[in-house]
Amino acid sequence: MSLIYNFFGKILGALYGFCGSYGLAILLFSVFAKVIMIPLTYQQTRSSQVMTALAPTVDIINKKYANNAEKRNSETLKLYQRYNYNPLSGCLPTIIQLPMVFALWKVIREPVPFVFESDAIYQTVSQAFLWITNLSVSPLNIFKATQMSGEFFLSLIIPAASAILTVIQQASLGSGNNQMKSMTMIMNVMVLYMGVTLSQAVSLYWTTQTLFGIVQNWVIKKFFPVKIDPPKIVKKKSSSGVKTVEIPKK
Repeated sequence: MSLIYNFFGKILGALYGFCGSYGLAILLFSVFAKVIMIPLTYQQTRSSQVMTALAPTVDIINKKYANNAEKRNSETLKLYQRYNYNPLSGCLPTIIQLPMVFALWKVIREPVPFVFESDAIYQTVSQAFLWITNLSVSPLNIFKATQMSGEFFLSLIIPAASAILTVIQQASLGSGNNQMKSMTMIMNVMVLYMGVTLSQAVSLYWTTQTLFGIVQNWVIKKFFPVKIDPPKIVKKKSSSGVKTVEIPKK
C-alpha cells in the first residue's frame, strides 16, 4: 500500500505546488479522486436506479410469498433476470473502490511523509484557508484550547455541511427503504463524529467529495437515465387481501 500512498501523496503535493494553498489543493485533490472513480460510480448509480424502479414489485412479491421463502426467492430472481439486474452489481464498485478510498483517506489524514517531508512544513502550509485558521487541527482540539469560542463554532461549519450533504446524497440515490434509511442515519452520525474529532483537512476533503458526488449523481440521472419499463402492478383480491403482481414475459 505504501506505493499507493506515495503516488497520491505526490499528486497532492504537486497540486499544492501548483496553487500555493493547501486548502485549495485538498479541494482539487477531492475532485481528482472522484473523477478517477467515475466509471465505478456510473455503474453503481445506474444499478441504484434499476433497484429503485423494481423496488415496488419486489415489495409485493415479498408480501405475497411471505410464508414461502423458496417461491419468494424464485419470483424475485425471475424478476431480476427479466431486467438483467444483479443485486451485487451495486456493491461490487464499492468493494473495488475501498482500497483506493483508504489510500486517499490516509494521505489526507497523515500528509507526513507522503505529501510533506516534516510536520513543521505541514503545520506551516496548513494555516489559514477561508475561515479555517488551521487545517491540521480538529474542532475537538479547538474546543479543548478555546472552549466555546468563535473559532470553535466556525470549525463546526464544515462537519455540519458534510452531514447535511451526506443526507442529500443518499436521498439522490433513491434509497427509500427502511434499511437504507437506518444506514444513512448511522453514516450521518459517523460523519459528524469524524468531522469533530479529525482534522479540518479531512472534513474539507470529505465535504468536497460528497458535494461532487451529488452533482455526479444528478448528471448521470439527468443525461444518462436507465430506461426500463417496470412490471405493471396488477391489484387483485385474494383470500389474504394481499396485492399480487404479474411479471410480463419477453
